[in-house]
Amino acid sequence: MKLFTLGATGRTGQEVVKQATELGYDIVAYVRSPEKMKIQKNVEIVQGELNDDKKMEQAMISCNAVLVTLGNPVKDSSADLFGSLMPRLVKIMGKAKVKRIVSLSSMGTGETILNVSYPYKIGVKTFLKGNQADHEKGEKYLAESNLDWTLVYPGPLFDGPKTKDPLVKDAASGYKMPGAPKTNRADVAAVMLDQLNKKDSYRKKLVMCSKQED
Repeated sequence: MKLFTLGATGRTGQEVVKQATELGYDIVAYVRSPEKMKIQKNVEIVQGELNDDKKMEQAMISCNAVLVTLGNPVKDSSADLFGSLMPRLVKIMGKAKVKRIVSLSSMGTGETILNVSYPYKIGVKTFLKGNQADHEKGEKYLAESNLDWTLVYPGPLFDGPKTKDPLVKDAASGYKMPGAPKTNRADVAAVMLDQLNKKDSYRKKLVMCSKQED
């Protein structure tokens, strides 16, 4: 399988690329700053901007799936990223004839607010509000598309080792996640990659976190 990645230079994106290559996948890493990427076997680095639709389409051709781990910087967390990218990405994938996409979101975005408990819910309604509004705006374009999409909603992200059996639930179930749903980026990467060939996760929103200590 050949994967097209957006966000490969970020901390979660780096983990996705690392685990994907360990699984034997080929990667096309479409990045703004190639110097931030390590040269790795089976990884093709393509320099490009997110607003260069033609270059993105050309880099995506021959890929089997798209993985998105983009995120706004903390200093500008509510910037228009997903709201402007997703409608274009849907069109680009159509032209490149790629139907499968797994995209990273944030727990509490949109209807996943129903899966959130206190005290994390306070953050969702305050300092995360702008960032999640941008996610929600972009995700509507995915939901209205004919793509085979899966959205993954982790809690607060941390650097840490991959853990055994992270908690993953269909958001539509209404399952209440822990009040402090700490999530290791390595677990996010593993869950995203695990969904690639699971047809039962098509057009679903998955909330997740690393298993919490008792």
